[in-house]
Amino acid sequence: MKKIKEYMRDRAFIRGSLFIVFNAFLLYVLYFVVKNFSSIASSLGSGISALLSAFSPLFIGLIISYLLNPLVTLIDKKLMQKVFFRVPEDPLKAEKRRKLSRFISVLLTFIIVLAAIAAIIYGFAVMIVGQLVFTNFSTTFNNVLQTFLSYEVELKQWVSQNFPDGFLSEKVMDASNSVISWFSENFSASTAVSVVSGAVGSVVNFVIGAIVSIYLMKDKDFFLSIWRKFLHLVLPQRANAAVTETLNEVNGVLSQFVRGALLDAVFVAILSSIGLSIVGLDFAVFIGVFAGIANVIPYFGPLIGMIPAFLIGWLTSDFVHGVLAVLVLVIVQQIDSNIIYPKVVGSSTGLHPLAVLLAVSVFGYFGGIIGMILAVPIAGILQVFILKWAYRQERRRDESNYKSNL
Repeated sequence: MKKIKEYMRDRAFIRGSLFIVFNAFLLYVLYFVVKNFSSIASSLGSGISALLSAFSPLFIGLIISYLLNPLVTLIDKKLMQKVFFRVPEDPLKAEKRRKLSRFISVLLTFIIVLAAIAAIIYGFAVMIVGQLVFTNFSTTFNNVLQTFLSYEVELKQWVSQNFPDGFLSEKVMDASNSVISWFSENFSASTAVSVVSGAVGSVVNFVIGAIVSIYLMKDKDFFLSIWRKFLHLVLPQRANAAVTETLNEVNGVLSQFVRGALLDAVFVAILSSIGLSIVGLDFAVFIGVFAGIANVIPYFGPLIGMIPAFLIGWLTSDFVHGVLAVLVLVIVQQIDSNIIYPKVVGSSTGLHPLAVLLAVSVFGYFGGIIGMILAVPIAGILQVFILKWAYRQERRRDESNYKSNL
């Protein structure tokens, strides 16, 4: 009993015992995590997915407000406050006037954006309907059919020389059976219900996100002040300054990239529409706008924009016309990549072309088209953090070398 009391009074013994118990507990936790890693990762992924889904309207609202805020600020400062809502000398009246001006600017921005989208959709619809009225699709279909029939003899000779009798018919039957079984397994009433419910949920989330963005833009100063107070309360002064500086740099990278990419897409759409109209392609404006929108996706976007140009040129005229449309878009892309893009977007992200290609490939693999679009700005943001970390490491090393030389 005395030895136990002596051990309990020995601080070194207590520290050693606690160290052993703590490490044993850590080893057990590590063993448990490794043993049940798949189930833990699945549960963690499901939890993160559910959390992101629950807050998706907020994320949508943040994205919309971030994209539209420059236009809101422009309308508010250049139009509302100078023409319609002059700020009075009374501070209370001035504050109310600023809030009203900001709110009306937000509403005007939404009206302008929705009107522009509606005008584009209406213009495309009118153009397509007009083309449908004046296009003889029976003639077009016959031309395409004759094109295929002209290669019928060569195709039969090539098949008879390279495949045994009955080989293709057997493969076609196997392929058709596989397609039918796949459709029967993946398409059912429950699948249709889930697709419809998912689409309705996405629309509802987008509408709620738009409403959230209205409040975020209307009360921008209020939310920013809350954010600054939160950082001031949670972080030390030095860390607060570092976080604020980093966020400002990230905002600079994002804003420059978004504005530059949108302006570059407008230039590509205009040049593509003009070039395709010159070669006489049907739906030239529609294809040009599509090429401009697809150009937002680095590297792979231009290829996506060329597909409908080739198909429409081939189906409405002939194969040569489709190739000619692709050549026009290739010329536009060369002008864009060598002249327009470096001037408009410039070095907004400062990424090396190889880094851009790797980012697009990696993010495209995990996120598809959305991943490709977000690859460059995300890589630019990661570069900001990496450069700041490298700068801090270099500064610490220089300080340690300086102290060692004293």
